Amino acid sequence: MRPLSAGAFMEAYQSVNESSKIPSKTAVGLSVTGMRGFTSSSDDSATDSASYPTYGVKDEVLIDVSVPIYHFIDHFEIGGGLQYFTPFVSLGLAFDHFGMMGWGSFAAGGISVMEQILPTNKLHVGLFQFASRTWGYAGCKENDGCGEFFGVAIDYFEFGGGTYLMYRTDWNLHWGAEFRYSYDIDYKANRFAFVLNFLGH
Repeated sequence: MRPLSAGAFMEAYQSVNESSKIPSKTAVGLSVTGMRGFTSSSDDSATDSASYPTYGVKDEVLIDVSVPIYHFIDHFEIGGGLQYFTPFVSLGLAFDHFGMMGWGSFAAGGISVMEQILPTNKLHVGLFQFASRTWGYAGCKENDGCGEFFGVAIDYFEFGGGTYLMYRTDWNLHWGAEFRYSYDIDYKANRFAFVLNFLGH
C-alpha cells in the first residue's frame, strides 16, 4: 500500500461540513495516482517482505487506484477503503486550515499532516508532509539490471511532502490534483507522484 491523498481527506471534511449542519456525514472518493520512481544504482543486498535477498529497487512507473470512504463526526474521521484490492483503514482529525490523518493496512501504514488555505468558498489549496512504511512490487531479485517485469514485494520507509488543490462544483462534486515527492531511505530512491481526486457525498 502507498500513501493516501492528503487533498482528498481535507476536501472530504469541507464537503460534509458545508453541506449540512448534521454532525455526522460520509464522503466517498476516487483517487488515481501516477507514480515515477528513480532509484540509485546499488549492489548492496537487502531483503524483500518475505526476507529473501533482493538487490535494490526498480525504476518504477505505475498507476494506483484508491477508493476511500471518509466518515466524519464533527472534526474526527474514521474510514477505510481499497487501494486496488488492498483494504485499508484511516483515522484523522480535520479543521478548515489544519488536518492530520493516519492510515494502515497489514504491514504498511503512515501519517500525514496538512496545512490549508481557502482562497474562495469553492477553491481549497494546501501543503502536506508525510512519513510511511510503504509496500509494493518494486524489488529486484538479481543485481544484473532487474529483469523482472513487476519486481518482487518489498516494504520500505519513505518521507516527503507536496501540494494540492481541490475545487467544489455547483453539483456538490469535488475534483482536484495533488503532487508529491518522497525519498525512500531504505533503498535510496526518489519518487514523484501526481494524483487526480474526485469526491462526492
